Amino acid sequence: MVFPISTFKQFNLSQLTFFMVNTQNLKIALVLIFLAFFVGCSPEDGADGLNGTNGADGTDGNNGLNGLIKTLVEQPGENCTNGGFSVQAGLDANANGILDSNEISSTEYLCNGDNSNITYQSYVSLISQSGTENPSSTVLENTLDLNISWIRESQGKYVGTLDKTITFGKTVIFYTTPTTHTGVRGELIGDNQVRIELQNGINAFMDNFTNLSFELRQYE
Repeated sequence: MVFPISTFKQFNLSQLTFFMVNTQNLKIALVLIFLAFFVGCSPEDGADGLNGTNGADGTDGNNGLNGLIKTLVEQPGENCTNGGFSVQAGLDANANGILDSNEISSTEYLCNGDNSNITYQSYVSLISQSGTENPSSTVLENTLDLNISWIRESQGKYVGTLDKTITFGKTVIFYTTPTTHTGVRGELIGDNQVRIELQNGINAFMDNFTNLSFELRQYE
């Protein structure tokens, strides 16, 4: 477009400067808009934001209940014709370490077989212990004709020494768990000693018990 000379004469110097400044500002604005558009459309992903804080931990669940087993002598009768043992099991609902009658969920019987053709001799006693004293026993039957002297080895652990030897490969040991304890372990150690251990919890040995039924039975 061609402006006549008369047109330029109408602009004074200040007006011309204003026109040039505004034109320059317009160019800068256009450049900034272009750059903003270019950056906003960049195909590259931006940097990841900061990780959020961890949420609060949940509350712990309730502890599980311990399972307990109690073994009792079963006299000859309806459950076992020739006698045997009853094995009671259940959960320790009140956490007192004792299988109470209302906690028993199952009972199994280990019955003696027909012993009409099987002969054996036995030593049967009831054992009690208090404090740090050695255990004492009341003998109920003694066709083996022997005596056992008990000593307290450590808390909940006791060793009985026989005054005569037994036939190790033909002798078995029976015992029951007192109501004050959760379990009993017994074993023959050689041909003239026996060990019993009384527990009240897992690997927790404890003294003080009454009338633990104990039997040595030697088959012929």
